[in-house]
Amino acid sequence: MKSLRTTKSRSVRPIAFVFLAAMMVLALSSLSNRRAEANHPVLLEGNCDSPVPSTTLVSPGTCGDFDGDGRIGTAEDTDGADRIFGTLNAAIGPGTGAAAGTGANYNGTILIVGSGRYAEQVLIGFPTAPFQGGSINPGNVTIEAAPGVIANIDAVLQGDPAGGNTTRMDSTGIIINYANSTHSDRTVTLRNLGIRNWSQGVGIGGFGSVVVDNCRFENNRTAGLRSTSSVNLVITNSQFSNNGHRVAPSNVNTPNAGDGLWVESANGVRVFNSTFSNNAGAGIRNDTGSASKVKLFKVGTFLNGTDIVGPVTISADPNYSN
Repeated sequence: MKSLRTTKSRSVRPIAFVFLAAMMVLALSSLSNRRAEANHPVLLEGNCDSPVPSTTLVSPGTCGDFDGDGRIGTAEDTDGADRIFGTLNAAIGPGTGAAAGTGANYNGTILIVGSGRYAEQVLIGFPTAPFQGGSINPGNVTIEAAPGVIANIDAVLQGDPAGGNTTRMDSTGIIINYANSTHSDRTVTLRNLGIRNWSQGVGIGGFGSVVVDNCRFENNRTAGLRSTSSVNLVITNSQFSNNGHRVAPSNVNTPNAGDGLWVESANGVRVFNSTFSNNAGAGIRNDTGSASKVKLFKVGTFLNGTDIVGPVTISADPNYSN
C-alpha cells in the first residue's frame, strides 16, 4: 500500500501543479480584463465633522474610516498606494505622494464607501480657463455613493476653519466640461449624491454625455443643474428641490434665478421619474426654444415659482426619446 500511495502522489502532483498554474494564469488574465474594462476604480472614504471640521486623524474605524487606519480626509490621500482616498479631488485625480499613479486620473469610477460631506469644487473633463484641474485626455468618469451611503457634495461646512463657505456658495459644485470635440464620446455619471448650497450644483459645458441617477439637488442659488453646451443629458430618479432658497450671507443668498433644471443649450435632455418642487425660479427652464430638446416622462413639477418655463415635450410613452 505504501508503494502504491507513493506512485500515485508522484503522478498526480505534477498534473495538479500544471492545472493550478493554468488556473492562476486564467484568473490573472480575467482580473486584468476586468480592471481594463473598469478603467481606474478607486474608493473614497467617508468623514465627519467631529471633533472639529477638517479632522484627519481619528480612532481607527470611526468617522468614515473605511480601511481602519485612523486616517480620513487629506491624511488618507497620500498614505499609500491602496487606491483609497479621503477627498474627492484626490480620488478623481492621478494621485500624489505615496499614492502617485493610483487615482482615477479622470478615467474611472470613484465609489464612495462611507457617509460624509465633501466641501470641494470638482472639475471633470478638459481644463479650460478660468478653471483649473481636469485632464488633457479625460475618459469616462463615474462618481457614485454605495447603497446606504449618504454622500453630500456640500458648499457649506459648519464651523469651517478655513473660512471657505462664502467662496464655495458663490461657485459651481461640479463642473463637467469636455471642451475638446474629440471627447464627444465620453460619459460622466453622477449617482446617489446630494449636491447642496452651491451657486450651481452642477454646470455642464463642452461635449459628451451626462447621466444623473438618483441624485438630490437642494438649496443651490442659481440652479440645481445647468447645461450650456452640446451634451446629451439623461436624468433619472432624481429630486430638484428648494433651489434658490437658503439662509446664508446676503451676498450669496438671493435667488438668481433659483431654478431646478436650467437648459440653455443641449443636444437633448431626457428626464424620467423625477420631481421638481419648491424651487424659487422655474422647476424646469428650457431656453433652447425647442420642445424636442427637453422631453419628460413621469416627471412631477410642484410648488415652484413657475413649474415649467419654455417649451417641453411631456410624454406618456416610455419610448419618448425618439
